[in-house]
Amino acid sequence: MKVGWENIWLPRIQEGKTKVELERDKRYEARWVWYHTLMAIELLVCNILLLWIAIAVT
Repeated sequence: MKVGWENIWLPRIQEGKTKVELERDKRYEARWVWYHTLMAIELLVCNILLLWIAIAVT
């Protein structure tokens, strides 16, 4: 499936882009992944705190 994706869509996505633009896109994707990972961890911490508060109140 991965090979099919690369053969069909990847050339179209990268068509007309320079190496600098491709490198910038890779950096953006890496930052996007880290940013959303940190947001997921923050959400988990908030949920744990809310659960702790809910248990403490009852």
